[in-house]
Amino acid sequence: MLLLTYISQGLKSFLSMTTILLRFFLLTGSSIFLLCPVELSGQKRCDCPEFASIKKEGKHLKETDFELLKKSDNKICVAKYYEWLAENLSTQNEFDSAKLTIEKATEIYKKENCDNDSYYNIYKLLANINHSQGNYDASLEYSFKTLPMAEASGNKYEEADCLVKIAYTFNRMKQSEQGIVFARRAMALLPSINSTQNKADIFHKLASRYLWYYQDIKKKEVLDSAEQFATTYLSLIRQLNDDDLLLKGYNQMNGFAHERQDYKRALLYIDSSLSLLQHNPKNELRATTYGDKADVLMELGNYKEARRFADSCLFYHKQFTNPETIANAYALIYQISERSENYKDALWAMDNYVEIHDSLTNVEKTKTITELEKKYDQAKNEKTIKELAQEKRIYILLVIAAILALIALAFFIRQQSLKSKQKILETEQRLNRARMNPHFFFNALSSLQSFALQENDGKALAKNLSKFSHIMRETLESTYKEYVTIEQEKDFLLEYLGLQQIRFPSKFAYEINIDENIEADEQMIPSMILQPFIENSIEHGFVGIGYPGNIAVDFKKEKGNLSISIIDNGKGLNTNAKENNEHVSRASQIIKDRIYLLNIKLKTKASFSINNNSNEKGVTVLITLPQLYRRDIKD
Repeated sequence: MLLLTYISQGLKSFLSMTTILLRFFLLTGSSIFLLCPVELSGQKRCDCPEFASIKKEGKHLKETDFELLKKSDNKICVAKYYEWLAENLSTQNEFDSAKLTIEKATEIYKKENCDNDSYYNIYKLLANINHSQGNYDASLEYSFKTLPMAEASGNKYEEADCLVKIAYTFNRMKQSEQGIVFARRAMALLPSINSTQNKADIFHKLASRYLWYYQDIKKKEVLDSAEQFATTYLSLIRQLNDDDLLLKGYNQMNGFAHERQDYKRALLYIDSSLSLLQHNPKNELRATTYGDKADVLMELGNYKEARRFADSCLFYHKQFTNPETIANAYALIYQISERSENYKDALWAMDNYVEIHDSLTNVEKTKTITELEKKYDQAKNEKTIKELAQEKRIYILLVIAAILALIALAFFIRQQSLKSKQKILETEQRLNRARMNPHFFFNALSSLQSFALQENDGKALAKNLSKFSHIMRETLESTYKEYVTIEQEKDFLLEYLGLQQIRFPSKFAYEINIDENIEADEQMIPSMILQPFIENSIEHGFVGIGYPGNIAVDFKKEKGNLSISIIDNGKGLNTNAKENNEHVSRASQIIKDRIYLLNIKLKTKASFSINNNSNEKGVTVLITLPQLYRRDIKD
């Protein structure tokens, strides 16, 4: 039956996946070995040769076969008899008696100190019984005990069946997203299942799992997959000529027609199912089919007939002990009654539904019943109720609008505050860079003064003055120009280093290397981001050393970023040199702020570091920037 998810979707899951697994591990305690398909010390494999012989011959087991097992001197054969009896009792919905019978089998296995494999059918039965009773957390617990045994057996059908049972239980617990994970694992095993009937069974169960998943996420491709599974199931079971299997297929195809709102096609499948049910004693299937027909008739507006079939659905479901199916029958009657404006019956059905679902809080119960009482009163005084409802909606809309306005105002104020802080920081950056310029110009002029005093060469002096003017212009423009190309930065540094060599002749050498896969004339970097560190190497790092200095600047692509390293072989960072530290600190802070602004604007993860070289003299500055191109920079 297509359950009314509109009412039950508000119910929360009884337990999350984590809670279930934790509870499982706590319950098993020292018996955690039950999950592991290994034989522990002192255990033995317990067999019943008579039972194994019957299975090997492929006979259909009869009651007389199991009566022989009951009278056997082999205790394990007696346990097998109890397993069979428990399975029969569960099919007759005598679940409490089935559990008592399972306890007898379990007691025998414990006394005989049997290994883990002996409990396989026990756990499988308990998983099914608890599922039928609506005890989904316990059902999941036993299914997780069964799964590693099924995997170890090599029987792909048993493994797939266990996986879809877990998926089904998660569906029932309103966790279809988790359930579909196990359904997919079962689907992968289909090519390894040879039996037509077993393969059809897994296809049918997968179709149900995917249908539930679709009802949660409403993605058409999921519904298409589910219907394809059901179609494959029908094509397989038609080869077997089995009415019970065919009935299951018709019920499932009705579900897909209903989801696609093709109610006439859904009725055709339902009527085909009812035709097969005329001589079928399985009232649980009859209850489901009656519920489906009531649901479709309701959608077609035939409320009188829909209610008649819904009452039949409730009658047959009451013969079983699963509270959820009974609650869903009441939910169906509620919806039919509400649509037909029979609010008295709707209130009665909802009272019964809420009573069964005691997971609902008192607030939820009160709210639902109050709404039904309002509708019941509405039949007496519709005009007054409509006016009150209209006023209530207006008040609610006004409150919602006020809340949204406050949220929008708070967001706007915060955005303005962030923009203001960013503007202040950008202004401070320009001021800091401007403060560095006089220091840089003074050193450059000192270099030219030294050259003029030492060399009496007017042309060379004029050439160097031209270089200085170009550097001065680039430096001043950098105060407002945020980015330059790598090629422009290289040209600037070459001119700057050339001037510094005039000031410190034979004191240091330098090299600038650009990786060949870098587009130097297109790729951009923040302007004047390297010069402060190079200046520090020349002005402070090479002071007092008794060997030639060297500066190496390298541009490389690494892990999708631009990596720039500045390595010198000077005396390194000296914690006692105040002037050196102040200059490095000032340069570092300026670069730090610029990188911070870059990360805010472009949502990147740029960074830099300054460290003494570990195995040799000098300092390494490492700057990591995003790969920016002309087209990425907005004016």
